[in-house]
Amino acid sequence: MPNIDPARLRTVHLITQIDAFKALYFDRDGMALRPNLVFVDTNGSIVFETNEIGLKGDALDPARRLAVVWGDSVVFGSGRGWAHLLDPLAPGYQFLNGGLNGDPYGNILRRASGMNRRLPVALNLLMLGWHPLVAMPAGRGPPRWDRLTQGSDALPRVALLRNGNDGLRAELSSFLEFTPNTVVLTMPTALNAGIADRDLSDRLVRTDDETGFEFLGDIPYRVEYQRLAFDHIVERNAITREVCARHGIRVVDLFGSFDTEHVADFREHFRDIIHLRPRSYPLLAQIIHDPIKDLLE
Repeated sequence: MPNIDPARLRTVHLITQIDAFKALYFDRDGMALRPNLVFVDTNGSIVFETNEIGLKGDALDPARRLAVVWGDSVVFGSGRGWAHLLDPLAPGYQFLNGGLNGDPYGNILRRASGMNRRLPVALNLLMLGWHPLVAMPAGRGPPRWDRLTQGSDALPRVALLRNGNDGLRAELSSFLEFTPNTVVLTMPTALNAGIADRDLSDRLVRTDDETGFEFLGDIPYRVEYQRLAFDHIVERNAITREVCARHGIRVVDLFGSFDTEHVADFREHFRDIIHLRPRSYPLLAQIIHDPIKDLLE
């Protein structure tokens, strides 16, 4: 019997319900991806896999330098995601996907910091994502995003309080101080200042990733939620740029690259207000690579 590298052994799962399989790959105790998993569809095709260090992608390749793209669902992506598309653009590097659906920025920074202590990560590409986005009705207890699923009477617009970016300056500064081998990516969005207050309900189309457009998961569409999300992302990007400038950290401005204010259809590259369409992944990889290619030589 041939010797088998234990690092390449995987547990295979069949994906039958997209909304349910996060329980299979998400380690709630460690707040991270479980390692050594393969997910296949009903045709037996591999949708994605996690490797021996609990990142989305192939087994570690010791012949290449390690680069990790950190973030939430925007990085996690559909199928294999888009991080691996940077590999052919920088042949000496292996880009692994460190995205995790629903991950708040604090846990993104924690996971990235821990990995950098354990392994020789040559480059971190860091997208802080959009979690948590907090709305707090005045006098109604602790802030929670899921209050947005309540009726409008329970959440009057005047009572909305945005504080999902509280603490970001300090936490990002601390991370960059100890992890300077980082390039930070701003958060893109399909929204822009010209449409943030417009009723876009007639532009919502429930089909597949390549033609449909939804608001944001199961969150009901309301213009006030749309404005809240846009202001939150703009604020997070502004804080990101400010902190990176102070620490001398390079920023790749995906918010600017995918700005929809002057395009014919704000939905062109987006399947909802924050997630890019899989067909736009190659463009995303190229946009990221071009301003950092000097770091990859």
